[in-house]
Amino acid sequence: MQPSPIAGSPTLSCRRALRRALAAWREQRRLAAAAVGPSWRATEPLADDWRCWLDQALMALGTALVCAGAIVFFAFNWQDLHKFSKFGLLAGAITVLAGFAWLRPAGDLAGRAALGGAQVVAGVLLAVIGQTYQTGADAWQLFALWALLAVPWALAARAAPHWWLVIVVGNVALLRYFSIRFGVDGVFALLFDTRYLRTATLALLGAVVLQLGLWQLLCAKAPALGFRGQTGSRMLAALACVHAGSLGLASLLGSDFDGAAFALAVAALAVLIWWFRQRAFDIVVLSLACLTGIVLAVAALAKVLFEGKDDFGAFLLLGLVTIGLAAGAAAWLMRAWRSQLEQA
Repeated sequence: MQPSPIAGSPTLSCRRALRRALAAWREQRRLAAAAVGPSWRATEPLADDWRCWLDQALMALGTALVCAGAIVFFAFNWQDLHKFSKFGLLAGAITVLAGFAWLRPAGDLAGRAALGGAQVVAGVLLAVIGQTYQTGADAWQLFALWALLAVPWALAARAAPHWWLVIVVGNVALLRYFSIRFGVDGVFALLFDTRYLRTATLALLGAVVLQLGLWQLLCAKAPALGFRGQTGSRMLAALACVHAGSLGLASLLGSDFDGAAFALAVAALAVLIWWFRQRAFDIVVLSLACLTGIVLAVAALAKVLFEGKDDFGAFLLLGLVTIGLAAGAAAWLMRAWRSQLEQA
């Protein structure tokens, strides 16, 4: 292992930040090329960093495969197992996983992986109960209860990936709930049925924005509980961009233009851009918001150009506008990135 010339052997995240700063200084010609080489080598990942990453990747893959194996086992042997055997096996698996995590030290990677497996197996247990005792309940209730049951495991693990599962399952429950609420056959029909698209996407956008605000608040107030990192906010921001884009496109491409819905979609994107530029900088979210804004702008221009006309030259104009907007967004994102590096 090569010793790092930086005092204190900085962590991988610190070395990544230093590497970005060196690249920015070199680009701005604030650092000589001869001085970049030794400093850059000091920021490269060490052998221990690669081993740590490999341990985490293999642990996550192993946990996912074990959970998938449990699901496939019950699906394949469904007819051969007695209902109490199914419940006993799943309850025993949850108990073993919880006991293993309890015996491990706090913050241990294997213990957190066991808690993640318990989160998934708890959902499998709910599904088995629902299949065994047919009560007529809808699938959204299964996902909603699964999300609620996943919260105590996430609190015990105090790790961000366990909260990601809560986010995913909770939003699947919301999608299914609104599909039932509007009398649509399925989730995909809800997202593509023009009769309910505006109302559904408006409700989903509001729900995701509330989740994003709650996530940001918890990241600031309770990071020790696992509310940290950028992945959770990126997941929710990506969902918000999808719903805002769907709302804007539905208001544009419908038989009657809904200016209020389109303005609300644009306002949601503007709030996302402002927040993740000024308050919690994230270049990924800014890129997603810019992409969604470009799609809405091009769709609005296309609606104006093709309203009652069939002009081939409009396609050329749309292409030029798309290129111009993409170039402008890229230039703005680069300026924002460099400004953030300088402030850091």
